[in-house]
Amino acid sequence: MWSFKNIALEVLKEENNYGEYKLSPIESGFGLTLGTAIRRTMLSSIEGFAPIGISIDGVIHEFSTIEGVVEDVEQVILNVKKLVLSVEAIDNTILRFEKVGEGELKASDLTHTSEVTIYNQDLHIATISSSKGRLAGEIYVRKGKGYLLEEEISKLEDLPQTVIPIDADFSPVLKATFRVEPTRFEESVDFDALVFGVQTKGNKTPKQCLIEAIEVLINYSNTFLKLLNGKSLSDIPDELLNKKIEELHLPERAQNVLLKNNIATVGDLMKYSASDLLKLEKFGQASLRSVEEALSKVGLKLKE
Repeated sequence: MWSFKNIALEVLKEENNYGEYKLSPIESGFGLTLGTAIRRTMLSSIEGFAPIGISIDGVIHEFSTIEGVVEDVEQVILNVKKLVLSVEAIDNTILRFEKVGEGELKASDLTHTSEVTIYNQDLHIATISSSKGRLAGEIYVRKGKGYLLEEEISKLEDLPQTVIPIDADFSPVLKATFRVEPTRFEESVDFDALVFGVQTKGNKTPKQCLIEAIEVLINYSNTFLKLLNGKSLSDIPDELLNKKIEELHLPERAQNVLLKNNIATVGDLMKYSASDLLKLEKFGQASLRSVEEALSKVGLKLKE
């Protein structure tokens, strides 16, 4: 008789940032159910890092040209959007650049902290055509999920006025596909094999992205299950309620506002609703999203 312990994972391929994985045998119909849920989650809900804005010395808007630089600002932005990077331990950072004299500005020329890894070092950003030319500025990088339009980025609270917002594609996944194949278990042919293919940008492995997508689905399912079972604040383990706000790894701005308002633990935070938090001085929508995401990772949510 079939049971969950009969399910096995087979790695069909792992090369050049592409992975293909086969899960079988699973009950008929669950190939499509699982494949659809995992694919949609993978494309929309895997965290990654992306440039969200750029400031260039002497430039006030994206339709400018830069003296001594071949590319106009729009083209420089398009090139910067192609940066593939990861950042450890922090949620945002700034990459600085300064190129003086004739030559090419590449991703490898960007100055950054040790937490940052740039995977496409040879990426072309701009060409300075004059010996007197100079191109300098900063690229603002942030953690996020999915795709964020520049109109939304322009509303962020903590970006300087001089920053030109950039459409941000945070997802480390370039392509996610799946197919369902019939497979046999013992004497029955009425079982599915789910074959999942994942192509990434290179800042995360296909297997990492697959694991993260499944973890997101598990977190949502666990939260839903707790609510259906009538779980309340009293049902949450003390070790989780006593967890310090700092351990949620929130953006510095959100963390500071919470601590300033004597919200020092997860238990303190769970006493607030989203509307309550938005009433706190200097606590905006971006901070609220970061709190909700951090709580969802531990199977919790704010008070209704």
